[in-house]
Amino acid sequence: PGQKKGSGESCACRFFTMAAALMNPRGAAAAQAAAPPTPVGDIDLGDIIDKKQCFCLNEDPAHPHTNLFMGDERLFLQSDSDEQLLVHIQFNEVVKLSAISFVGPEDESAPLTIKVFANRLNLGFSDVEDLKAEQVLDLTPADMLADSQTNLYAVKFTRVTSLTLFIEENNGDDVSKLSGLKFFGQTVAGTNMSEFKKVG
Repeated sequence: PGQKKGSGESCACRFFTMAAALMNPRGAAAAQAAAPPTPVGDIDLGDIIDKKQCFCLNEDPAHPHTNLFMGDERLFLQSDSDEQLLVHIQFNEVVKLSAISFVGPEDESAPLTIKVFANRLNLGFSDVEDLKAEQVLDLTPADMLADSQTNLYAVKFTRVTSLTLFIEENNGDDVSKLSGLKFFGQTVAGTNMSEFKKVG
């Protein structure tokens, strides 16, 4: 009888251990499991980016921001004089943003803190130090994985024509690196910015 009781307790322990593991996954899988799914209807807005109007301050000329859109992790954006970068993204249409996908290295050069500003043109480093961002992102290694998405406060990004990303600090390296950048959301019907520019 004692052995049977012990076997039952052992099974129960294994059951609860497995249940706890399922409820508390770890690592990158945990981050993906915990992240809310991309809302239905949201798309990769890569085709909506006006790449000719995008630019980056403090980029290394040998590793420019244009590498972010190549889809090749061997190519990357790298900062020049210190770890900070200021990336400006211009859209062809008004968009509603829900998430950003960052792809970066698994080392100390990966961005740690990124401030996100919406619809602000010609920002410099002195400006972003003083202005309040729409959102401040504190990234983890899981956020740097190719299939991950970092969610935004959707209510603050409902009518976006441009986005400025201030990479304020990384994980301790002298320079920051980022090899991929994608935006997810929806276009706002009837707002093609190129048509507005032609009219103006």
